[in-house]
Amino acid sequence: MSAQDATIFLAAAIAFIIPLAGYAAHLHFEAKRQAALAEKKHADERLQARKNILENLLLLATALEDQQVNLTEGCLRIRVFLDLLDEGIHVHSQDFVVFDWVYQKAKHLATHQERSNLAPELVTEQDQQRLAIEKEFATQIQKAATQLRLFSQQQGKLATAPLFVNAAEVK
Repeated sequence: MSAQDATIFLAAAIAFIIPLAGYAAHLHFEAKRQAALAEKKHADERLQARKNILENLLLLATALEDQQVNLTEGCLRIRVFLDLLDEGIHVHSQDFVVFDWVYQKAKHLATHQERSNLAPELVTEQDQQRLAIEKEFATQIQKAATQLRLFSQQQGKLATAPLFVNAAEVK
C-alpha cells in the first residue's frame, strides 16, 4: 500500500468518523435534555401530589373541627393521607399521633360495602366500638385537627411560593 492509498483511506475514515461522532454527541445531549425534562416533570408531579394531599388534609381537618364528619372516619382518612405525605414522616409526630392511634384501634371495623353486608347485631357491636374509640380520643382529635389545619395551611403556602425571585421581573 502506498502513502497515497493510506492518505485516501485515512481521509475516508475521517470523513466517516466525524459525522458519526457528531451524531453520537447529538444523541448524548438529546438524552441529557430528555432526562432533565423527565426529572422536571416528575418533580412537578410530586409537588402537585403533595399540594393535593395538603388540600385534602386541610378539608378533612376543617370538617373534623366543624363536626361535619364522623371522628373515626375522619381519623382513618387523615391517617392514610399522612402516610402519603412526605413519605409518612408526619404519621407519628407528636401533633398528629392521635390519628394513628384511632386508625390502629379502628382499622378492623367494616366500612362501605363490607359494613352493609354485616348482620345487624354486628353493625351495632361495631358502632359501639367506634363510639367508645371516639369518646376516648375526642378531645385529642379536636386538638390534632386544629394543628393539622394550621400545618396544612402553612405547608400549602410554602408549596406555592417560588423558591427564587428574579429581581429584574419584580416591579
